[in-house]
Amino acid sequence: MRAFRKNWQPVTKSAARRVPLVCLDPSNWLTRASEMVAAGGVVALPFERLFGLAAKALDPSAVDSIVRIKKRPATPAGVQPISVIISRVEQIHEVANQVPPVARDLIAQYWPGPLTLLLPAKPGLPEPLVGPGGRIGVRIPGPCPALTLAEHLGLVLTATSANLSGQTDALTSEDLGDLIGVDAIVKGGVAGPPGSTVVDATGSRPVVIREGCLKLERVGH
Repeated sequence: MRAFRKNWQPVTKSAARRVPLVCLDPSNWLTRASEMVAAGGVVALPFERLFGLAAKALDPSAVDSIVRIKKRPATPAGVQPISVIISRVEQIHEVANQVPPVARDLIAQYWPGPLTLLLPAKPGLPEPLVGPGGRIGVRIPGPCPALTLAEHLGLVLTATSANLSGQTDALTSEDLGDLIGVDAIVKGGVAGPPGSTVVDATGSRPVVIREGCLKLERVGH
């Protein structure tokens, strides 16, 4: 690990255009991608249906890199917050201040899977992770490279789409050429939209914010 870091550093804004992008083979990617993310880097890889950007979600510098890569507006108003993924239910307390009973019920039924729950955010999280009303989106995804990475590292990771803010979702690794600043791409393709269903679980009943892979009627709304 130490020897690897001597030869690699997370891509900074000034260095983004001169550092060659690393493309990782899908059959042999996990070790190097894990080292990059652990050191503060950003890796683009397949989630269940979309390509996403994975970085340490609790590292403000890594989250700032995501914001720069996606060219998100400087002001948070109207900008969708960056959601996160975990690999174990116990990790939810690293990002959520509380887990209401309605959230516990949905977790028991639908995790791992394409269901992002909006929960009361824990104080002190990087600002781009927290949305209106102080909520954060979190889930355990179904089987995909992103889940494998989260399991291997044991960390909370970002789960934002691998595209410029407001642009079309990337469906193959070849579609990611405009993302200046990504440290590595795991080669491959994904099925495409829709992504996860987003449910506000902060109240006494679940409220569907965005319908995705998990259809509305399946969460009772």
